Amino acid sequence: MELKYQTMRAVCLTLCTFMVSTATVMAHPIWHCSRSDFQVANAEDNFTLAALSYDREVIRISLRDLHAVYNGSAVRMSGGPVLSACLIAGSTELTTAALDSIGSKQHKSSSTFGQQPHIYIVQDEASMSTCITKHHPAIGYLSKVVTSEDLGPCF
Repeated sequence: MELKYQTMRAVCLTLCTFMVSTATVMAHPIWHCSRSDFQVANAEDNFTLAALSYDREVIRISLRDLHAVYNGSAVRMSGGPVLSACLIAGSTELTTAALDSIGSKQHKSSSTFGQQPHIYIVQDEASMSTCITKHHPAIGYLSKVVTSEDLGPCF
């Protein structure tokens, strides 16, 4: 009975260790969008006009648009400029997870993606924020939430 208990305990401990180590290695993309050019008033204090502050909202896109732009379609923002997409070069875990999360089954090489005029290839996650900001209106993915004056989480 004691041997059975020790064996079960060892199996559970091994399984838990594997699950925790796998969870930290797996990439979970967070979709980020550039912020709109226009500002929306944010009145937190209704009593004074001086309390009004202006916040630029992230662009609003649908999952259908997100899927379409990463599959090579030109998506226009309210009839205006074409939505740009940023992509990390190569087949990184984060890129694979991002494309899987939107149902893109065609994991193209970055060279194929680079042939699209509205898809920009970056080398790493550090240059993703710059790409999203530079190519507004734009979308991309990061492994953690980043909020700045120029970009923020889409959803």
